Amino acid sequence: MRNNKYTISDVAKQMGVSRATVSRALSNAPGVGPALRQKIIAYADEIGYRPNSIAKSLSTGRMNTIGLIYGDVRNPFYADLTYYMQKAFDRKGYAVMVFNSEYSVEKELEFIRMAEEFCLAGLVLFTAQTNMEEANFKDVGIPIVFVNRSLAMEQYDCVLMDNFKAGYIAAMHLIKLGHRRIGMVKGNALSSASMLRFDGVEQALKNCGLTLLPEDVWSGDLKMPTGYAMAKRFFEQPSRPEGLVISNDMMALGFIDYCNEIGVKIPEEISIVSFDNIIFSGIHGIDLTTISQDVQTMGEKAAELMLERIENPQGECKKIILEPTLIVRRSTRAYKE
Repeated sequence: MRNNKYTISDVAKQMGVSRATVSRALSNAPGVGPALRQKIIAYADEIGYRPNSIAKSLSTGRMNTIGLIYGDVRNPFYADLTYYMQKAFDRKGYAVMVFNSEYSVEKELEFIRMAEEFCLAGLVLFTAQTNMEEANFKDVGIPIVFVNRSLAMEQYDCVLMDNFKAGYIAAMHLIKLGHRRIGMVKGNALSSASMLRFDGVEQALKNCGLTLLPEDVWSGDLKMPTGYAMAKRFFEQPSRPEGLVISNDMMALGFIDYCNEIGVKIPEEISIVSFDNIIFSGIHGIDLTTISQDVQTMGEKAAELMLERIENPQGECKKIILEPTLIVRRSTRAYKE
């Protein structure tokens, strides 16, 4: 049990050092030798002293907490990102606070305001949309890093997959298997990732003399129930694509669920490729062909950008682009008449 009767002054007095030295030692900040740091940590553990993060934030104007804004925290892709980012932040003494926006611009802007009021050290946005204007961010007083989103603002750090290339690879995989009529279930129309994936699919078809027909394109919201609903609409069509690109694994799982319900065989009757490579994609019986985003690298690089920005607020902004990787499983196969 934590003992609240001891203060940082008690630790400093016992160690014969200043309170600032104790603070640096316990937060793993530079400026304290290894031997002294270990002695301070050992004594603090012995008496049960833990820094009061709220009091510290009042004195420094910043909590050692990073805010993460997601569109849907239920998505396993975001859970994996959180896992790797939290590990990276934890090594530097930072905690994380998660906000769930439900892909609402209004909620995301409200969470940005709240993050400032809470004196968070920084904010990572995963679902920023293209209609979020620069004016929404220019007066924000804490560092911001964008993940897998690219807005028309060069003054912010970001890490993202090459979403155009990912869409291109997904479509080319189906084309190489002999599919000629290919459809797509897009994500949010205001998502830069969704738009770029769509552009990549369209370009791949164009390069091969094929056309993405308007009636073969649907807009979704990256959620599993939407994939299920899209599948219903898909099979109501008298004439359908034989290959389908779906903008994320969650919608693809919903689509596959409906196929199983009505007895449609995958890939015998339709080939499906999607994006994210979430943990459920490789389960036997699902075996989803998907584009991997290398979630570990994405999470670690996002944390790295944030920590660098906290230490050097005026440093040059960085844009890290990760290569997509096609993971071929059993939801796609060569087209047969």
